[in-house]
Amino acid sequence: MTKLEKVVAFLKRIEYHTIILIANSMKSVFKSVLVAVSVILATLIMKGVDVFIETNYEVIRFVEHGNRCRPAMDYVSGELLIYRLKRYPEVEKKVLFEWMKQLLCQLELYHRCCNGQCYRYLNPYSVLVTKENRLLLLDLGAESNDFVLKNMQKRSMRNHFVKPIVHIRENTKLSLDLYGFGKTIQFILANTKVEPSLTRREEYQLSKVIKKCLGENPKKQYKDFKQVQKELPKVPNKTYSRKSARIIRLYAAAGIFILLLSILLIVWQGKKEKVNPEEISEQKQLEATEEKGSIENQKDGMDILKEETEGLQEYLLRNTTKDNREIIETGERLYQELLRYLSAAYDREGMTEEALASYELLCDVETQTELVKSAYLRRISLEMEIQDKTAAIQTAKEAVGKFPELKESEVLKKMEEKYGTLEKEDVNEEKKNFMDQ
Repeated sequence: MTKLEKVVAFLKRIEYHTIILIANSMKSVFKSVLVAVSVILATLIMKGVDVFIETNYEVIRFVEHGNRCRPAMDYVSGELLIYRLKRYPEVEKKVLFEWMKQLLCQLELYHRCCNGQCYRYLNPYSVLVTKENRLLLLDLGAESNDFVLKNMQKRSMRNHFVKPIVHIRENTKLSLDLYGFGKTIQFILANTKVEPSLTRREEYQLSKVIKKCLGENPKKQYKDFKQVQKELPKVPNKTYSRKSARIIRLYAAAGIFILLLSILLIVWQGKKEKVNPEEISEQKQLEATEEKGSIENQKDGMDILKEETEGLQEYLLRNTTKDNREIIETGERLYQELLRYLSAAYDREGMTEEALASYELLCDVETQTELVKSAYLRRISLEMEIQDKTAAIQTAKEAVGKFPELKESEVLKKMEEKYGTLEKEDVNEEKKNFMDQ
């Protein structure tokens, strides 16, 4: 070997050893950086700081061509539903209803594109929330998503999100996914604070959908996803602020008050026209005279109402601050009295729906505590009579929240014997189990 060849070989060895040294030093630096980052994250978590690192997941995308569709795997960044709800429990009503619609649509596409196969393990761990607030199903066949199947091996997860064998009927594939859908919706509702709050109608609709999905009544079950879609609450086109909603309620109350006054005045005028003093017999005139002697300081209720109404008109025409306040005070008092009489009249005549509506208004505007309690108890009794369990329980919770002593009343004791106690439902237990994990 010549001197030149020896020099070249020596230089090559130096280059190789240099590269190895550089690689080893970089490896140690990388390890140090990882350790430092881990320590920082652990410190932040211990201090209660919300640390979120976006992760990529393998999800199922559905590619549609006309009436055909096929599943495809995609790699999407986002956050699992269970962690999203834990970090941000406040959810807009519109977003909540969109999530329900999207989740149901994903299940329907899965069944259609996979020849009727069942997704089976639908739960908050198998649903991804993207940056755009869209819900996607994880690809359970991907190795990176094995954690979903491992979670389902836990007893608490299986008890909550896997349909019991005794409840599985002929249409197993559909019933299993509907059960998972119902339980997932139940979990979302238990772990979110919806803004604006759900109305009683929306709560009833969701409760009805969940019961049918869980198959609590074998005679009332869904046969396909379209039936579920029809019964889900619709996404509201308009959202009103609390101030706007309050103004609308005030206008509605004022309209009802004016209507009731008009009806009573018409009735009073009709009675006045029918009575002809010349046709009253002498005996009746004598009886009227005797009665007048004992109650000469009392006036007929309709006369008082008429006088007070005419007084309100005079105050309104003067239009001063003092007169306007007098109108408000007198009007609110008359409105309360009219609601009391109207509620009692509807109730006695068996007009249950009208009576419930009047009692509900009375509970909101009545100022006398004992009358409010009586109105609540009568509402609960009427709702039990028409077999409206959801409404009765909701009214009872509202009443006990304002007046805890009502829990010892006979009406609530009968309701608890019929429907169970007012303690938190199983859905709240699910929340606790999941949050402890």
